[in-house]
Amino acid sequence: MAGSQQDVSRVVVQSVHEFLGGPTPEGDEWRFEFGAHLNSNWGAVYGGALAAGALAVARSIAPERSPRSMHIQMVRSVPSGRAFAAATVRHPGRSVATVEVDLYDTRRKLAAIALLTMVTPEAVAAEHDRSAATPPFRLIETPIGVDDELPGAVAAGIVATLGLNRRFAARNTLPRAENFRQSVDGSAASAMECTVPWDDLEHAGPEAACLIADSAVAMPILNSYIPVENIGPNPDLTLRFTTAPATRIIQAASNMLSVQDGTTTIGIEVQAGDNQLAHGLATSLLLRPS
Repeated sequence: MAGSQQDVSRVVVQSVHEFLGGPTPEGDEWRFEFGAHLNSNWGAVYGGALAAGALAVARSIAPERSPRSMHIQMVRSVPSGRAFAAATVRHPGRSVATVEVDLYDTRRKLAAIALLTMVTPEAVAAEHDRSAATPPFRLIETPIGVDDELPGAVAAGIVATLGLNRRFAARNTLPRAENFRQSVDGSAASAMECTVPWDDLEHAGPEAACLIADSAVAMPILNSYIPVENIGPNPDLTLRFTTAPATRIIQAASNMLSVQDGTTTIGIEVQAGDNQLAHGLATSLLLRPS
């Protein structure tokens, strides 16, 4: 087991490197080689992988700090292949550091902006630690309907890579979290399940939470009254991390908290076994059919 926080940061970055294709130091920047296995159903690199990559860069620039929150704003889609990141410690406080990570596509056009809260472990009262899931998700299964999946979702590389809802798809069902708050229209909360694709489950829980949280955003909308042709991208994701370890299989539940003038607010919780892993919010756009 890693000792200091710097050891933890080093182990985590090494653990996620092969899957994410980076971050690799290159001068004052970091480089990623995003493979086709990270492609989403939107035909670009999956947003959860971009979020996990930004988090790994933040660990690299502030290795003595532990991540507690991240907000990532998606500016444009990123095709698979080479991408870059630049990071700045915007405020190196004694207890809390604020780190900004800017992601660029292969043309060096700005693609995403992430802002992270990183704490100094020695500065906080770590004996106050209660990450037990209250309660753990209670999943039920419903038959898959013709409008329950995004177009092209089955063919997306990331679906196979993470085994998204693999055991349910084999039974032609979708999971719902019956003990999670319902969506604003009364529909049941959606659930997702994925396989963490790296070996460090002890410390890389935040990166794992990024992967599944992004996939959980669209599902409550698909489960609602909103027509599938109106479902658009989610331009942002905000997560609050615990320090609980991940498990090989992690789950997320999500609901539609509000619908307002063509946008929705999605609530997300990520669990690993009996522990909370992260809580989050996301915006999802409802687009006019073209």
